Amino acid sequence: MKISECAELFLSYIQDKSPNTLRSYRTDLNQFIQIVGDKDVESVTKADVAKFRMVLQAKKKRSSTIARKLACINSFFEYLIDLELVKVSPVTKSHRPKISQKIPSSLSHEEIRIILSSLKNLQEKVIILIPLATGLRSSEILGIKRKDIKVSREGRLYELSTVLESGFKDGDILFLRVIGKGNKEREVPLIGEPAKVLIEYIKTHSFDRVLPISYHMFWYRIVEIGKRVGIELHPHKLRHTAATLALQSGAELRVIQELLGHSSPVTTARYAKVGQKQLVDATKNLVKKVFD
Repeated sequence: MKISECAELFLSYIQDKSPNTLRSYRTDLNQFIQIVGDKDVESVTKADVAKFRMVLQAKKKRSSTIARKLACINSFFEYLIDLELVKVSPVTKSHRPKISQKIPSSLSHEEIRIILSSLKNLQEKVIILIPLATGLRSSEILGIKRKDIKVSREGRLYELSTVLESGFKDGDILFLRVIGKGNKEREVPLIGEPAKVLIEYIKTHSFDRVLPISYHMFWYRIVEIGKRVGIELHPHKLRHTAATLALQSGAELRVIQELLGHSSPVTTARYAKVGQKQLVDATKNLVKKVFD
């Protein structure tokens, strides 16, 4: 069977993955076919994989991107092994580049102050405050619908409509139900000023989605806000900043792992290099840090 035929089988097999993951896998497999040719899967060699890697390197792709693409190709061939269409995967450890464990960049307190003071409207505040106060991924934020928000008030749980009618009160905690990587569901708390801003923003429109803009527009708006004040800014940097501030507040790694939706504590441990103080209560302290 040709690589393209097997690729369609593989993509059907992993339909339970997130839409972003499926898109990435399809792109990686198509790129592999473009570089090595749509040959029979049993005739793909280690040399083909090496060629694939060298072309990516020639295009100045990052080591982490190349490693991810090779992991996709390896998963594809592991699937073909299960189907007994090939005997071994042509992807070996020697093909995979070393990935530098660079500390993710984050915003300083002064940069946070400058950015917050530059925000012009409610939507800009939501776009910046939600990832900064929760560490949520862009796709997770954009996937939140009204029904995904519950409100904890004086020990009781209410629907979002209750807060929209009565107004946000001090002590209210919003719980945002999000779908993360691997379709894993979790609830992330939002309190204080970010929660109040989100409620005020939701009142301004009747869309089911809380933030009814595209992923491209979300990314573009954040970058443009950064350019306005001369600070390099993007969604990942806001997420990294949330993790760093949570650590500086004394949150344990396992708490931050749950907050960020990391499947492995090893991923979260990268932030430990930034600094940690070993106290407690991530969410409240994180919001306090943002508005210091």
